[in-house]
Amino acid sequence: MAKIVVLGGGISGMSAAHELVERGFEVEVFELKEIPGGKARSIDVPDSAEPGKKPLPGEHGFRFFPGFYRHITDTMKRIPYGKNRRGVFDNLVDASRLGLARIDKNLLILPARFPQNLADVVLILKALLRGAELELKPGELEFFAARIWQLFTSCPARRLGEYEKIDWWDYLDAAHKSPAYQSLLARGLTTSLVASRAELASTKTIGDIFLQLLLDLIDPGTTGIDRVLNGPTNDVWLNPWLDYLRSRGVQYHTGHRLRRIEASPDAQGKVQITGAVVTEMASHTDRTVTGDYYIAALPVEMMAGLISDDLVAGDHTLANLKRLGTSTAWMSGIQFYLNRDVPVTHGHVLYVDSPWALTSISQTDFWPAFPMTQFGDGQVRGIISVIPSNWGYFIDPNTDEVGAINNSLGLTVNKPAQLCTATEIKTEVWAQMQRSLREKGQSLLRDEDLHRWFLDPNIVHNCCELAQNPDRLAAILDRDLPDFFKDLFLWINDQEQVSLVQIADHLNVDQNQARLAVNALIAKGFVGPIPLPQPESNQRFCKHPGSQTLCYRSRLKDGEGNINSEPLLVNLVNTWSLRPTAHTEIPNLFLAGDYVQTHTDLATMEAANEAARRAVNGILDATGVKARPCQIWPLYEPVILSLRRWSDQRRYEQGLAWNGKISPWYLKLLIPFVIIWSFLSRLLKQFRAILS
Repeated sequence: MAKIVVLGGGISGMSAAHELVERGFEVEVFELKEIPGGKARSIDVPDSAEPGKKPLPGEHGFRFFPGFYRHITDTMKRIPYGKNRRGVFDNLVDASRLGLARIDKNLLILPARFPQNLADVVLILKALLRGAELELKPGELEFFAARIWQLFTSCPARRLGEYEKIDWWDYLDAAHKSPAYQSLLARGLTTSLVASRAELASTKTIGDIFLQLLLDLIDPGTTGIDRVLNGPTNDVWLNPWLDYLRSRGVQYHTGHRLRRIEASPDAQGKVQITGAVVTEMASHTDRTVTGDYYIAALPVEMMAGLISDDLVAGDHTLANLKRLGTSTAWMSGIQFYLNRDVPVTHGHVLYVDSPWALTSISQTDFWPAFPMTQFGDGQVRGIISVIPSNWGYFIDPNTDEVGAINNSLGLTVNKPAQLCTATEIKTEVWAQMQRSLREKGQSLLRDEDLHRWFLDPNIVHNCCELAQNPDRLAAILDRDLPDFFKDLFLWINDQEQVSLVQIADHLNVDQNQARLAVNALIAKGFVGPIPLPQPESNQRFCKHPGSQTLCYRSRLKDGEGNINSEPLLVNLVNTWSLRPTAHTEIPNLFLAGDYVQTHTDLATMEAANEAARRAVNGILDATGVKARPCQIWPLYEPVILSLRRWSDQRRYEQGLAWNGKISPWYLKLLIPFVIIWSFLSRLLKQFRAILS
């Protein structure tokens, strides 16, 4: 059986290995970190365990399993865990509530599912009675509902061909609406849940996901919009997964850095992958690994630095990854360990108007098998895990311009998160939480509640200590940057400042390519400029001019600002065409990652798993192995609206705008049949859920 080399051991790499090994392939995986799971992993807080205790649990980022997920949850059902009938899938717990938090306002609690009991109904009635507190202007909620109805009744072709080119902010006409509309309806979902910018995010992407979440909420046959794990991620999911993969024969190597992917033409002139050079980080030794086929399961910003001329010669579309690699944002977590449990609500809380776009969850409610007394010094009683999603900057891949989002200055710290020290980040996030988590006018959090805190270690402050510690700096550069970007940074760091012209001359490329290269360093925080927000401006952004004389400077020279080794892909307007498919034009190279074109179309664990399945199916086709293909599910479209989408398809093909009507008239004769079809489809869906 063919040997497959998987480069990257995060969710996409582990998913690919899982599907491959179950189909009889020989699989070898190489992962940079010492623990599995990539961005999904949990992290032991260093030096936090007293004798006889476990280290405090930390995590890198968001952990959220909406009800519409199909791919990753299907894989989870095939990972054994104790006596669980459905493996680690049974470690998912439904969150019954969703909190909406606003600065200096009482917390608004909503059901995160279709009403299942009297308590859910009471919450809905309370929310309706408190509707005036949202401060929406008359007609704004109706306008928003009309925009959502348009998405529901638009055909897929219109969403891709038209809405992909419209940002969410303009689609919702947010510029002409109230501040409450902007923060709650336009920005609340995009920034808090997917670290994207409403002003730049693709309406296709955000709209599709919003519809799925809404369907999860209103469908009585679903579990709701929010599920979380019942313990630290590695304990209840990733470590059992790695154990299962290794038990099936997968060779999974941690602590290995991919240096380059080697390619050359074969006898017929077709470019083939001939090997991958990896470095064992502990010994600093290189070796070339070979296989019959290769799956690159790396984050997009790492792939961008590994795209060589040889690879582009085999598939010219791979050059797009250099631009897509800067379409990222920061979404890194901080945990607060409390002296008392503050449950807040049974689910996630969205801080819809917080300057740093926070999302939080009180974890102890969901971890009955992991009592807090067994962690740390035994004094912790509660954990609130928080994700800031607005760190104060963006790079627009359509223009390659660097800019900053207004209103990203903190309440207490007068600068954006990207420029703050770890202590300043803690201080500001805690202050925003205290101001937002309120009941009866009183904050739920007191200063004396805070026992300890932990910031994602991927956030490294560019302090003087780092600039003066060449060994630590070298280790970080070697870990966080592909060689091409590392060499460019070291050259910039040796200069006082450099222009785009100088960068182009140094790299022997044109200025467009030079801008892409330096933007990759800006996206991770190694290089400036990163413009500061200007709240007094009437513009949505203060964009830095794209002048050829614009200078760039190593952030180490300024002694402030942060490096982030794991930014998150965000799907901005008109970037679908930049994203590759899982099957490249190089016959033995496949791609798996959340940046690959998928039905999910969002940087999530679900998209990573779906992309891995597509890569494995490509290998099945290439090898001719007679094995069951990996199942791939499209996003759910309500059957009851199929006639309206069908009508819109005809209008779109004729170049006509959406009108939401069923036409021509004779299609209305099919309405009774569609209703019956919808009813039967619903019954079948519920029957399948029971069987699973």
